[in-house]
Amino acid sequence: MKIIRKNKKDKERREQYKQAEQMKNMYKMLRRNELLDQETRNYFNMQVTSSEKNSSISRIKNRCVETGRSRGIISAYRISRLRFREYMKMGLISGVKKRSY
Repeated sequence: MKIIRKNKKDKERREQYKQAEQMKNMYKMLRRNELLDQETRNYFNMQVTSSEKNSSISRIKNRCVETGRSRGIISAYRISRLRFREYMKMGLISGVKKRSY
């Protein structure tokens, strides 16, 4: 299966976030610690603000793992609503029925 560029980029961002998350949380905790002197707290504040943009959770976008589409994602399956509909019609997704009312 061909890897879509957007999915590759998103995967890299997820990896960067995963690696930086623990250190970033530690710096945030130390930044808020009122027992430390102001200079030390400022140092940890600089560490948090100077971290990479891609290591932020807000840069991560849910995408369809097959098409790379960013809108209309069904999070339980990690595919777009269009692919979900196709698979549902083919009977590849068990336990899902077409709804009519």
